[in-house]
Amino acid sequence: MSMPHSDGYFTKIADDTRQFFRSPGLVAVTTVAAVLIFVFIVFPIGSVLQKSLTVSYPTVSIRYRHNIATPGDLEKKLIQPVMAVLSPVPGLVKSSVVREDPQTVLIFLRFEKFWDDLKGLNDAKRAIRPIQATIEPHIEEVKYKLSKERIYSTETYKDFFANSYYWHSLRNSIILAVVSTTIITVIAFFLAYVGLRGPRRARGPLRMIGLLPLVAPPFIFSLSLILLGGRSGVITKLFDLDFNLYGWPGVIIAQAITFLPLGYLMIENVLRSLGTNIEDAATDMGATDYDILFKITIPLSLPGILKAALLVFLLAIADFGNPMLISGNVHFLATDAYLYWVGENNLEMAAVFCVFLILPSMLMFIIHEFILKGKSYTTIGGKPQQGEERSIPGKILYPMLAVVIPVSMVIIACFGMIFLGAFTKILMINNTFTLEHFNSPNGIRALITSVKFALSAACIAPLFGVTLSYILIRKQIPFKRVLEFSSLLGFAVPGTVMGVGYILAFNTQPIKLTGTFLIMIINEAFRNLSVSLEAGSSKLHQIDVAIEEAALDMGASAMKTFFKVVLPLISSALLAGFIYTFMVGMIAVSAVIFLISPGNDLAALYILAVAEQGMLGMACAISIMLIAVVLLCLGTLKLVARYTRTEVY
Repeated sequence: MSMPHSDGYFTKIADDTRQFFRSPGLVAVTTVAAVLIFVFIVFPIGSVLQKSLTVSYPTVSIRYRHNIATPGDLEKKLIQPVMAVLSPVPGLVKSSVVREDPQTVLIFLRFEKFWDDLKGLNDAKRAIRPIQATIEPHIEEVKYKLSKERIYSTETYKDFFANSYYWHSLRNSIILAVVSTTIITVIAFFLAYVGLRGPRRARGPLRMIGLLPLVAPPFIFSLSLILLGGRSGVITKLFDLDFNLYGWPGVIIAQAITFLPLGYLMIENVLRSLGTNIEDAATDMGATDYDILFKITIPLSLPGILKAALLVFLLAIADFGNPMLISGNVHFLATDAYLYWVGENNLEMAAVFCVFLILPSMLMFIIHEFILKGKSYTTIGGKPQQGEERSIPGKILYPMLAVVIPVSMVIIACFGMIFLGAFTKILMINNTFTLEHFNSPNGIRALITSVKFALSAACIAPLFGVTLSYILIRKQIPFKRVLEFSSLLGFAVPGTVMGVGYILAFNTQPIKLTGTFLIMIINEAFRNLSVSLEAGSSKLHQIDVAIEEAALDMGASAMKTFFKVVLPLISSALLAGFIYTFMVGMIAVSAVIFLISPGNDLAALYILAVAEQGMLGMACAISIMLIAVVLLCLGTLKLVARYTRTEVY
């Protein structure tokens, strides 16, 4: 049974290929798109994988020009004496001799992985010194060279599993992602359920609170939790507590607040689309309220709930800012990868950490793309009919409110602490009102740089993403699914991986971008490409292809049809991609922290840096300014939704 399917698949590829090459313009545009996706998404990820399988050893090369006539004399008078005194040199793991030509000998010394190559050179010179007088008559010239030897090996992976510290980071990251995902999914369901069917007066405020974390940098809740429950926090001081939120409690709470909006929006969208007719029928047949919730509502919503959980898991395991600020002595993969890269210059181990970030993320992404994508449970058939609005009975409502209300209070308290910290000299130590924290030239400069950075990325991602969606949806091209999957990888892999990958991929010629502002912009644009791609694809599926065919029949070229007909029709997707990329760019941390260069500091990274240094008041003040800019962006989003009649989250 598989053969016809296989034959049909390859026949379709052949047909698409023939059709594809009949249009030179399409070939050119698609080729450029494929090259850009490979260079700026696939290649960096591949560079991380390659680096994780590479081991670098410090080496010392000693090149002798000699006047010895015969090979036998060369071995006896030079090679054997030198190799004999070099063999006991500390840290030496391998030595070899290469006769480059009759008058030149190269002695190659490889040292242990983290050995100081300069020390190795000095030790080698010191070892040769006692026989210097013996070999000197035969030497015309000697040259020393320090370098690195790179070999493919799984040694770094063996080191990872041999050291409990390393794999504890992996274990902690998976546990954190699972726990945070579970908590967020439950809270998001309760919040969405109460927000849609609960008391009318509570619906608007609950939705606003559920979306409020969107406007803040991802680590701002760690900062506010430190002000609330840190060692000198408001609650800690008021109640004289020995307990503080550093470690597991703080990271879990911070992640639960940070990623709640994503879960809330996705689950709310699913619940909103469910008709109440089945629930009404179940009630008429004697089903209890608990039966309706657990046997009808939740099962019908399950595909959407699972999708939300998978995406939250991707964000939680890759989270950088929250663990960096409030994890205490608990270690996680994303932060450890950064510390090994920057602090210890252990690039191979940092790459291995990134690989173990990729594996669970890719697993969840593949499950989402190939198993859950497009899947839903149907009701009876036809269009879902919306019955009378159902209210939540008290025995279900009150337990949900017992969760939703405290969570809402914590979210409000977190934002309150940020405002309080910004206008207080030193919270809980010197509570004098002040505006001095806002007097930060470096912070304002970083904020301006963030706006430039986010705007630049937001101009690239939507244009490229929407154009690519048009090619994938409307045109016949070979290996369409491969191109689409590759374009989504930038979103699927953690930001830490993309940051490390860009350094590895673009640190040498012919494409040397490290240390530039451009590398940060490109990274952010291609990481968020999938949002514009999906928005454009969804919009194109709603537009009848006959409109484009009519334009072509009237003599318009393919290029003119795209710009004059298609682009105006999908402009809402273009604007949605622009706003999303801008918002995410304003609060970006995990990838750009590896790519930052002097003079190009971003507001989110500046906040993180001053918070780590203990300047919490300044961190709060810059956070408020950053939130104000993002709120302005949200206001623009509301205008887009109003004038395009499109609901854009």
